[in-house]
Amino acid sequence: MSWFFRIVFALLAALVLVLLLSPNAARAASANDAFSKESKLRAAYFLNFIKFINWPSHSQDNPLTPLHICLQDETPFEGFFRDLVSTAAAADDNRELQIYRLSEAKHCDYTYLHRPIQNENSKIEGSVVVLSSDQISQQDAAIIFYIDERKLRFEIDLNNIKELNVMVSSELLKLARIK
Repeated sequence: MSWFFRIVFALLAALVLVLLLSPNAARAASANDAFSKESKLRAAYFLNFIKFINWPSHSQDNPLTPLHICLQDETPFEGFFRDLVSTAAAADDNRELQIYRLSEAKHCDYTYLHRPIQNENSKIEGSVVVLSSDQISQQDAAIIFYIDERKLRFEIDLNNIKELNVMVSSELLKLARIK
């Protein structure tokens, strides 16, 4: 693993620790004690993946084009993820991240699903779709979380990535299982 990638993930771990110790995170944790470490890791990975994916509509000529992130309704880590994004936005203002619930969104660039969808297919068309588990079936999923030897891992479907016309960093691909 390259030194750059180690630094990025060390910063991510530090960010998660800061959020866990912050008053907002404490309130969210007390409101949802069942919120698991695994869900927090999924949220942190989901946010961190953005740094390693280049969308064609977010060129270097116009880096401030908002990225529309959609979370499926009742996503277990929604509050925690919003806290992560607000903390990350304070540290890095290169890209505006707009978060929507899938049911309220008009269009999504980047989508997290924790169960199969039924009526929102048009909203996620062209979106980089991340699935919470390999137990969920979604035809156009680009990144899929799975558990291997009690560790959270992820798989990247290169065919779906190519169809989306996005570029995924080789650093991220090195860590993924490739489909």
